[in-house]
Amino acid sequence: MDVMATKLKQIKIETTSEQVTSILRNAILRNQYKDGEALNLNEVAAELGVSNTPVRAAFQALANDGLIQLRPNKGAVVNGITPKRIRDYYQVRQILESHAAVYACDAEDMTALEEAFEDAEACIRDENWANYKNCNHAFHQVIWDMCGNDKMTELMSSLWISSSRSVNASEPEYVRCAHEEHKRIFEAILKRDKQLVYQEMQSHLVRSMNDVLTNLEK
Repeated sequence: MDVMATKLKQIKIETTSEQVTSILRNAILRNQYKDGEALNLNEVAAELGVSNTPVRAAFQALANDGLIQLRPNKGAVVNGITPKRIRDYYQVRQILESHAAVYACDAEDMTALEEAFEDAEACIRDENWANYKNCNHAFHQVIWDMCGNDKMTELMSSLWISSSRSVNASEPEYVRCAHEEHKRIFEAILKRDKQLVYQEMQSHLVRSMNDVLTNLEK
């Protein structure tokens, strides 16, 4: 047996339509597109340098998420981000991610989680506040992967709301707060304390939701 094959995790390559969906979703979530603003399929395709086909698929995915409404003649209208939509997203994330963290406690190999946490620790030591949002996403991604349920991982990825929507996503106070919460989640998983990790993940996501809602009101 090839030893390396047992140690390396296969890389997931996103399709063009998935990349377009992610770009548009984050643009909408960051209020780069306003409520009621029109999106033209041809214009979006030209701006991103892709054909109409992946943009059409992305429009359909975003419509399924409720972020846009499809219109005739290759168009769509942005629904915009409301407090209710944010709460809806986070309520589903709380259900999925809290259970994913519980399932992660059963993982045999904790190496990826330890590495993700150590990378975040390095950001704190180096005061690299701007890069912490990448470490934040990586930490959550590892937990999703560790849960062992591909469908849950897919759903959680689609529900991820960029940390840039949080009030002070790159400021020291926010970073330290998020990291302390991650530390408690990390330690609970290492201890395989399922009740504690469930509570810590719930608390973390509620705080994150409140930050996003506060930022939305500005």
